[in-house]
Amino acid sequence: MRTLLPQLALAASLAHAAQTDEFFETRVRPVFARNCYACHTDSQMGGLRLDSGEAVRKGGKSGPPIVPGKPDESLLIQAIRQTHDRLKMPPGGKLKDEEVAAIAEWVKAGAVWPAGAVSEPKPASPQYAITDRQRAFWAFQRVRKPAIPPVKDAAAAPDAIDHFVEAKLEAQGLKPARPAEKRVLIRRATLDLTGLPPSPEEVDAFLADPSAGAFAKVVDRLLASPRYGERWGRYWLDVARYSDDKLNSTEDEPYPNAFRYRDWVIQAFNQDMPYNLFVKAQIAGDLLPSADPLQWQPALGFYALSPEMQDERVDATTRGFLGLTVACAQCHDHKFDPIPQTDYYALQGVFSSTEMHQVPLAPKEVVDAWDARKKALDRAQAKLKDFLAEQTDQLGAILASQTARFLLASRNLLPANLAPAGDLDHETLDRWTQFLGTPKIGYPYLNHWAELVAKGASRDQFETAARELQDKVEEVNEEKHTVDEKNKIKLGLNPSRNDMSQADLFSLPIDQYNFWRDLFSESRRDAGGAVKSREGVFYYSGSNIDRFLSGEWKRRLDALRQEVVDLKKAMPAQYPFLQTIRDIQTPHDIRVAIRGDVNNRGDVAPRQLPSILQEGAPKHFTNGSGRLELAEGIADPANPLTARVIVNRIWLHHFGRGIVETPSNFGNMGAAPSNQELLDYLAARLVENQWSVKSIHREIMLSAVYQRSAEDIAVNISANLSANLSANQAVDPDNRFWWRSNWQRMDAETLRDSLLSVAGNLDLQMGGPPAPLNDKNRRRAVYGFVSRRKLDPMLALFDFPNPNNSSEQRVVTNVPLQRLFMMNSGFVEQQAAGLAKRLSGDDGERVRQAYRLLYGRPPSAEEVQLGVAFVRKSNWNEYARVLLNSNEFEWVN
Repeated sequence: MRTLLPQLALAASLAHAAQTDEFFETRVRPVFARNCYACHTDSQMGGLRLDSGEAVRKGGKSGPPIVPGKPDESLLIQAIRQTHDRLKMPPGGKLKDEEVAAIAEWVKAGAVWPAGAVSEPKPASPQYAITDRQRAFWAFQRVRKPAIPPVKDAAAAPDAIDHFVEAKLEAQGLKPARPAEKRVLIRRATLDLTGLPPSPEEVDAFLADPSAGAFAKVVDRLLASPRYGERWGRYWLDVARYSDDKLNSTEDEPYPNAFRYRDWVIQAFNQDMPYNLFVKAQIAGDLLPSADPLQWQPALGFYALSPEMQDERVDATTRGFLGLTVACAQCHDHKFDPIPQTDYYALQGVFSSTEMHQVPLAPKEVVDAWDARKKALDRAQAKLKDFLAEQTDQLGAILASQTARFLLASRNLLPANLAPAGDLDHETLDRWTQFLGTPKIGYPYLNHWAELVAKGASRDQFETAARELQDKVEEVNEEKHTVDEKNKIKLGLNPSRNDMSQADLFSLPIDQYNFWRDLFSESRRDAGGAVKSREGVFYYSGSNIDRFLSGEWKRRLDALRQEVVDLKKAMPAQYPFLQTIRDIQTPHDIRVAIRGDVNNRGDVAPRQLPSILQEGAPKHFTNGSGRLELAEGIADPANPLTARVIVNRIWLHHFGRGIVETPSNFGNMGAAPSNQELLDYLAARLVENQWSVKSIHREIMLSAVYQRSAEDIAVNISANLSANLSANQAVDPDNRFWWRSNWQRMDAETLRDSLLSVAGNLDLQMGGPPAPLNDKNRRRAVYGFVSRRKLDPMLALFDFPNPNNSSEQRVVTNVPLQRLFMMNSGFVEQQAAGLAKRLSGDDGERVRQAYRLLYGRPPSAEEVQLGVAFVRKSNWNEYARVLLNSNEFEWVN
């Protein structure tokens, strides 16, 4: 079950999104463009095109590639999973796990091609013009603080937020629910702001304070708590797709210092860093003025910890800060929003002009000493690698020169005038025999040999065919080396890794490459490490090459290996450092990739803000990479999106639903705001209050709408109120106008932390390196190790977001495995035992203590009676487990 949980979490996070046009444009079409269009557009290899819905439905020579709703039965999915016996795509290797998962989920959701999409994406037009109608869209209008509307029931609207909400309720004929009880309110507020339940003492103090400002004191205390940053910093880490390791599908590859970005985010929230500065620091922290050069650089982990490179950074930036899906313009002009394709490549140019960087956090002499040792190790490893590669190439060429003999030996046809098969390498002969016995697709060179085998041809015919095949093998190998040399020269002119996507590299024709790969390349593995293609027939490296070497060659190999071993043993732990980015020496604009194909480049796209956020003539970035100009443009108070997006995120996490229900998409395909005046009021107030996030929390939480009861059908209250709430259900069953509070289930981290808290086991140590969230780890979940490769099973089970993507909100599921975890896991059993140990006194008193710790209220007489009866038949540990499994504990009222 533990291995299944991360897969279930990934599937849950993708399932809903896969039904949207946005998902196709950002997660599916770009994968097709990067990996499939070279062969499956105009070339139509296999008779298949993958650039239009009509072409995909038609299919190719093997039939339709997709069975909508059935990914396992779809040839396309079998091919990219490389589980099909013949079709294994793309030819150069396997797609990334998340790419395969996204396409499979798209097929499962019906494989719908977006309505209105042309048969073939067209390149961006340099004459693209945004219309007045597009500029008039609500999200692109500057934020202006609206007038506070009058309401009939002034008592229901004690402050400005309530006026905006009450005006909507009155317009819809809705009546607000009654105020929540004080016990409910303090539990709600404490869990909201800190992610932990209130202590009995905190509840008692609030109940004992009859002043009008009692709840304001609670809110101020909670906002001042260091627990606040741990709770709300985690929400931002969802958006920032934070992880403690790299995206590596075959092995663990942790970032040694990722936690420094996580700790910076938590500290920024605790210090109430102005949000505009919070934005700028993450985009261009190395370029902000400061007496301390390290003050803002930890924030650059937003990019330095990316799962991928520039294309993913564009998406994270525009979704996270602006609520725009600019990545939908990667292959063509945006279908729904005024975002030309040039806007996407303008932003990608910004990130193409940056490179990864490490900023040391140790004295220079320590850094220099470690770097010298690392350089020595790198040189030794490079010498070993180069020596092995040279021997592998030479051995491959030597074995390839014997191709004809291997072929004839596989048929027992070696003639007497040739050396006997006994002097051939037996492993290579076995490889040839197995290789020839496996059907091949992707190249025609073995067809004639197979025909000879099928008809039982003569020895002379086999000898002729064997010589021809040997010539072809040697020719293909020579051409591959020629291509590699040409590419080395080309990349040598501009060796920056970020520029490789701009280079028009040489390559073999696909049939020749496939033939070369099967004969000369190393093995390929899938995401789980299982072998997907074996080593080429002539490929020997690593320890496999040792038996072919002797004399000085073998002694040289042994010496190189020993040098690497010795240097590794002598390497100390690396000094601490910040993982950041910096501008490259020569920042540059990049060219549009026509149809998203990096090998088919169009016009240059000057670096700039998205066009819709500019007025008048476009303002191109000229200061280095342009990151600082980008940051200032996003954080500009005149920007219509930035303040709206963040206050909407804050509202979302307080109420379970945003004013805009698509918090990372404020475009035409996103949801319209249910109360735009309220959204604009909050955005204006954020800027008025110097971008203070805590000020928005305080204003929201002190409103009557936040403090309402979550009851939808009133219990034990007046008949009139009960009738009002029933009528509300008929008009607004989803509570989109907030006539009541919403029940919300604890997220994964809050549930885990709350279990530890009520058990008296929570370790409140802040910051530092992460540790696995095993049963021994008692720190808050925000400090646990978050993996892109294999998500923690409990986090995955309770809907923790996939850290490979920017996550706007949690997908809440309700599955039996969650209940099984709460009933049977060792972790919950430990916390139940801890809770039981905290209880003292007689049986009735212990029951009352348990209720106050878990629910913030005293039990009823019946609950005391039932509890006492239960423990007398069972034990206190089991009783504690029962209470921890209740909805009242796991849900926020």
